[in-house]
Amino acid sequence: MNDLTNNIRPRSSANPNTIQAISSANKPIETPQQNWEVQLTKKGKTPHVVFDNWYTPEEEKNIWKELDWYSSQESIERAENTMVATYDDGTPKSKASRFHIEEFYTLKGRQRSHVFNYMYKQRTQEFHNIIRQIKPFCNSFFSTTADSTLIHYYENNEYYDAHADDYAWSMCIWFVREPRLFDGGDFDFPDSKQKVELKHNRAVFFPSMFEHRVSPVKMHTEPKEVGYGRYTITHFYVAMPRGNIQG
Repeated sequence: MNDLTNNIRPRSSANPNTIQAISSANKPIETPQQNWEVQLTKKGKTPHVVFDNWYTPEEEKNIWKELDWYSSQESIERAENTMVATYDDGTPKSKASRFHIEEFYTLKGRQRSHVFNYMYKQRTQEFHNIIRQIKPFCNSFFSTTADSTLIHYYENNEYYDAHADDYAWSMCIWFVREPRLFDGGDFDFPDSKQKVELKHNRAVFFPSMFEHRVSPVKMHTEPKEVGYGRYTITHFYVAMPRGNIQG
C-alpha cells in the first residue's frame, strides 16, 4: 500500500490515493438555506448530527441518476476484495458492493458528478454553525484539509460490522427506494448503543474515531435489477500536509 503520509494508513475506508479535494471544512460559502431537519446529539459517548432532507428534491433526483449509472457498470468492486476493515484474523468486516467514484473522474471531471458538486453544503455557514456546537470535536473538522468519497451498496445478507475510520470526520448519506424491499440495514454506534434509524435522504455526521456498523440487509424478494437495496454515500475528512493534496 502506498500511503500518502507515514501517519495515514486507512484500515477501513476509501483508498488513500484518491484523496484529492480541498476539504469542505474550509472557506464557508453562502447559499440559499437548506430544508434540513437537524437532530444534534452532544451528550453520550458518540456525538453526532443527523440531517434529514439532506438533498433538495431536485438534487435528490440527480443523485439517483448518478447512483443508477454507477450500478449499471459491468464490473463492480466488492468491499471484501478491496481495502476494508478486518477482524484480527484478516477476515473482511464488510460484504457489499463499492464504488470508488474518484477513480471515474479526472480532477476537472469531478464537476460532472452531482455527488461532488453537492458537497457545497458542507461549506455553508449554516452547516458550520451546526458543527460548532459539538465541542471540542468540531475543532478536528475545521482543521481538515482534504476529503475522499466512497459509495457502498448493500443487498441480501450484506453488511458492515463495527469499525472505525482512519479520518477525522465521516458523513454517511443514505438512499433507499420506497416502498422498501428489505428489512435491516440499520446503523448504530455499538460502544454507546446509539442507533440512527435508516431513512432515505438522511445524513449522519460524526467523528471517525467512533466505531459504527451496518446490520445485514434482508431482501423480501430477489430484486430484478440492482438499485433496490441500501446505498450509502460516504464523505471522509482528513488533515493532510498541503503538498500531499492533489488539486
